[in-house]
Amino acid sequence: MTDVRTTDPGIELLERLLERSERNPDRSRPATAAPEYDRLSTAQQVSRFHDLMAAAERFGAVEVLWGKRDRSHLVERIRVRDPELLARHLGRPTAPATAQRLREDLLPVATAGEPWIVGLLDEMTARWARGESAYRLTAAQADSANEFFTLLASISRQEARGLDARTFSQKATNDTKAFERQASRLAAVLGVRIGQPGAAADVVWAHIGLERYSHPVHLRGPVAVQGASSRLIDGRAKPFASIHPEMLSQLSVLERPTAVLTIENYASFNRQVREIDDGSLVVYTGGFPAAGIIELLAKVLTAVPADVPFLHWGDVDAGGVRIFRYLEENLPRGPRPHLMTKDLAKQAGQPAVADPSLASIARSDSAVRELADWLAFGSDVRHLEQEALDPVTPSHGIGLAKSNA
Repeated sequence: MTDVRTTDPGIELLERLLERSERNPDRSRPATAAPEYDRLSTAQQVSRFHDLMAAAERFGAVEVLWGKRDRSHLVERIRVRDPELLARHLGRPTAPATAQRLREDLLPVATAGEPWIVGLLDEMTARWARGESAYRLTAAQADSANEFFTLLASISRQEARGLDARTFSQKATNDTKAFERQASRLAAVLGVRIGQPGAAADVVWAHIGLERYSHPVHLRGPVAVQGASSRLIDGRAKPFASIHPEMLSQLSVLERPTAVLTIENYASFNRQVREIDDGSLVVYTGGFPAAGIIELLAKVLTAVPADVPFLHWGDVDAGGVRIFRYLEENLPRGPRPHLMTKDLAKQAGQPAVADPSLASIARSDSAVRELADWLAFGSDVRHLEQEALDPVTPSHGIGLAKSNA
């Protein structure tokens, strides 16, 4: 379809006036624009421009303001009189009408998800009604918007959990590539939803349980995977063992561990399992824990006595605090911080800028709420990468945490 706005300056001006009116419907003064006579190089073009403006004025869409005295033969400005009539004169529906029609088409898809999906649709409809795009979707992209909301609704129903991206995409939309097309806007919306606007995509996918392919869980401690007639994996193997999430139904706890310790970073995990042998169950989370890690920890924490300490060791920074909070929110019981203290960060950390986005954790019941408050609002904030510390037994880490409280 040819875009007439690129071929006719008069139509282009009227379209621009309509877009201005729709973008700010509550404006106190109607949108106006001055003609660009330098684009009208012939008398015929000037005459056509004047005819177009006169026709729009007769239709009741605009008011034509002519110049005075020696410029009385030229149009000074065009002022919008009625945006709806202007849209009709241009042969298209208004932006609010288009937005409302799209909302009606998408509402059954949105209502199939959690209530916040409908709230998002209302937010996007308001932007479409002003002629704007929303999450890089315009009201003209109905098919893409339908795909986007279909995936979001499915994610809100927890249907992405434990699946790789293409399998989930096929199940949700009957198209293996739909998720890839929508990935960036899904990450943007979900990042805001989980309280981490601008978060990396991998962080967001971990929150919804999506895994491109399930990775083995690295651990060291008294657990095993039992086969029909033999032990397939012994978690006490040195330096550590790896258990695929599909084996979790065969996982058992061999004996009471002295503690359950999760570790964010790979280097620190390797040092812990190689240098400390105290009967703890040590699990590598790899940053934000994937669905398989959460499933394994949930099974272990349900199986071991409640008085077995559960701790997490991560970086003292915004990411480390968010990972800690994620564990608290997704497991039968939350961890206590291991070597994650304000005092240790002051001793061995690096100067950093406060991050107010941690305010929600600082105001929560989290075991790291005081640390989050310092990182969010402190004047002397320092970040501490866990690799800067030597590993210690979890029992010693508990002692450090209490002494620094």
